[in-house]
Parts: sequence; structure tokens; C-alpha cells
Amino acid sequence: MKTKLLFILTLLLSSFIVNAQDIGFLGDFNGWGDDVNMTTTDNITFTLNNYYLPATGLKFRQDDDWANNWGGDTFPAGTWSSNNIPVVAGFYDISINIATTEYSFTAVTPTDQNVSVIGDFNAWAGDFVLSTTDNITYTATDVTLTAGELKFRRNAGWSLNYGGTSLTGTATPNSTNITIPSNTDYDISFNIETLAYSITESSLSIEEFDFNNSYKVINGHLYGNLNEQVNINIYNVSGQLVKTYNNINVNANASFNLELKANQLYLIRLQSPSGIKTFKTIL
Repeated sequence: MKTKLLFILTLLLSSFIVNAQDIGFLGDFNGWGDDVNMTTTDNITFTLNNYYLPATGLKFRQDDDWANNWGGDTFPAGTWSSNNIPVVAGFYDISINIATTEYSFTAVTPTDQNVSVIGDFNAWAGDFVLSTTDNITYTATDVTLTAGELKFRRNAGWSLNYGGTSLTGTATPNSTNITIPSNTDYDISFNIETLAYSITESSLSIEEFDFNNSYKVINGHLYGNLNEQVNINIYNVSGQLVKTYNNINVNANASFNLELKANQLYLIRLQSPSGIKTFKTIL
């Protein structure tokens, strides 16, 4: 009887192993959305290396379905249970063995997690990848975006994507798309640890509008033919702000002395109720 029972259990386990082609994990970190899939060479041990996880409850499952799912009571290693695995934030090599029911999270040196943005500005294709110096905060400057929507995501996939309800705040997994209000250049930042993000108009952004050809600089003086007040920010070639003037009225009958050094290249940014203009000039 024992031999027969052992044979049946072995047969069932063998059948399970042979058909276990898709093992992944999900949890609070991705809003219990799409599974982050793992890889295998033997359909028994499944792994994913150099992966960052915040503090989260997590479960493994088969074939993106709850019919076969496994949690655990201990971290960083243990055997299956029905509870969510209490993961501590960090970078890990992740492994699960579906024959022995063992799992492990081995701490590793931080690596680039390939954070990007995707949206209407690129027709929701071909992610714009952000840069990082610490593998936690990801940034980009002067990114040309169009009015519409976008999201942050990792590894150019939807298993870990983030949205929000404003241009700055704390991102939410699988949340609503972030609305971009206008066609201009933006500075972008995203923190994979705190999920803090910001999408702010670049200090050197260029936006076309009705006074785009209405201003010019002659001998260090700003001339214009629109009777409206403008705010003026002036940057050197390194992007450093060197002058700021607010509520300046420049029209066809009056110019404004920018008080800049001669024989240098500057970027001049004008902002008024009509819009924004940035242009280069050499004095």
C-alpha cells in the first residue's frame, strides 16, 4: 500500500514538474498585477537575478493564475505556506524550487533596474530609459513630451508599472496614467525605493506659441512688440541660472537692459501669460 501511494505521489509530482513552464511572483510591490516571470533550465528551479524589491508581501504562482500559488512565513529563505512572504527591501537573486518547496532571496550588489517612461509622446512604444548613478533614483533632463499621458515602468514591461494623479507625488502600481498638460521639455525623476516621482517643466524648455518671433536681443537689450509683462531667466552654456527678472514690460517703444557680459553665449527663457520662449544669443 505504501509503495502504491508513493508511486502515485511521485507520478503527480512528476506531472506537475513537467508542465510547470511558467513560474513568477507578484505582491504589494506591483499592486498584485501581472506576474514577474522567472527563468528555468530544468522546469524545477526557477530564478530571477539582480532584482530590486521594496518591503512587500509576495507570493509565487504558476501560469499567472491562482490555481497553484505559494507563499511563506520566513525571509530570506523558507518553504511554502499559504501566507505572503514578508520581503525586506533590497536587491536580490530570487529562487524557488517547485520539487523541494524551497525558496530564497539572496542579497546582491545593487544594479541598474532599467526604469523608463512610455506614453503618448512615443506612441506607447520604445521606452525612453532613464539614467541612474545609485540604482535607486532615475532621472532624465530636457525630455520632449507631448500633451497626453504616460507611465513609469521597469524592464520595458507591464509587470511593474506606475502611474499617478499629478506631475509630482508618490507613484502607485497599476494606477491611472499620469497626465502631461502641454507639449514642452520636462525634467523627470523616479525613486524605486520610495516611489516618489516628479515631472517638471525643464528650465531650458522650448514651447512654440504666438510670441515666438516677437522678441530679440540687440546690444544686450531685450526688445519686443507685445505689450505684456514677462518673467526672464537667463542661463549660461552650463545651464546655470545667472540672472532673473520678474514682471518686465517690454514693448515696441521700450527695451530692457539684461546687464550681461559681452562675448558670451546665453540661453534666455521668457515666460508670459501667452506662453514660453527659449532662445540662444551671443552678446
